Amino acid sequence: MDDVNSLSAFIEENYPIKVKEAQPLTDKTFKLTTDSKPYLLKFAVGCDEFIMKQLFAHKVLPTSVLPIYRTKSHDHNVALGQQFAYLTDYISVIPVPLEKQVSYYTDLLKKLHRETELTVDMSEDEIIRLHDKEYKQLQNCYGLLQSNMEKFELKLDRSPYEWYYMMLYPTLYALLHKANDELKTFYDLLKREKRVPMCLIHGDVNVANLLISEKANYLINFERSNFSMAGDDMTDFLKAYHQVPGVPATLLDYVKNEKSAILRHYFFYKSLCVDLQLLDEAFKNHSLINIGMLNEIIAPHILAMEIHQEFHKKPPEAPKNQAFQDLLDAAKKNSK
Repeated sequence: MDDVNSLSAFIEENYPIKVKEAQPLTDKTFKLTTDSKPYLLKFAVGCDEFIMKQLFAHKVLPTSVLPIYRTKSHDHNVALGQQFAYLTDYISVIPVPLEKQVSYYTDLLKKLHRETELTVDMSEDEIIRLHDKEYKQLQNCYGLLQSNMEKFELKLDRSPYEWYYMMLYPTLYALLHKANDELKTFYDLLKREKRVPMCLIHGDVNVANLLISEKANYLINFERSNFSMAGDDMTDFLKAYHQVPGVPATLLDYVKNEKSAILRHYFFYKSLCVDLQLLDEAFKNHSLINIGMLNEIIAPHILAMEIHQEFHKKPPEAPKNQAFQDLLDAAKKNSK
């Protein structure tokens, strides 16, 4: 829109509202003031399929996902050249610490997963394709780890990065080995049950996609949303916020409360598997500064291993009541 007046005319032409003021917030979003309440007009390009996903999310979580309003012609967006516009509510946000944002965001993520979950039947061919795709990536990572080690071991003038990579070999190998175990268990369960819980995932894990107001919290921006396994969102969450206090406990709680063994093993596989191909492409220049970046990339996977170990840790044996044990020992002695 060239100016605020033409924007107001566009709104009133397409929506049953009277605009008193149109305030640009970004080049793609405008706050609209009306007599009843404020709205937000958003412009987007590309595919508009996400609108249907946001509408579905709003239907199951009406207090946590914003609506998208219909036009006068009962559409949910208005085409405008190569872009389209859609109307939703404007929310006045309040500032909160990052730890709180992360906590609220994960609560809404888990709520979205839970309320949109449905069990999907999978054919044997679909199961094999899914497994082969993940197994191929895992094998490529194994191969790359071994080839890098062989290449670095033969070098006489190793860079500090290459020395450090070699020091990390046991850790990287352990992560891939455990990821392989989790993938195998996931595949075995899937072959047996031939069905898997799927849900609407957010697909763009970022606390910037959370609006916190005085009355409620809202998930926004469903452009990357799709139907998949909840572990995809939770793995992205781990990678993005592993350094935030409380996140390890949040993820351990998520795993403990996940009823589906298939989803637990899928999450552990995805979170333990280090994408060494991506790592290798990113760090072709083995400079000293890349050591810190390497640490940052593998840190969430190491945390995933710690969560895995904590989840599988055997509970300590309950201390025996010594007086009761003495009575049992005496009873056994007298019975002889």
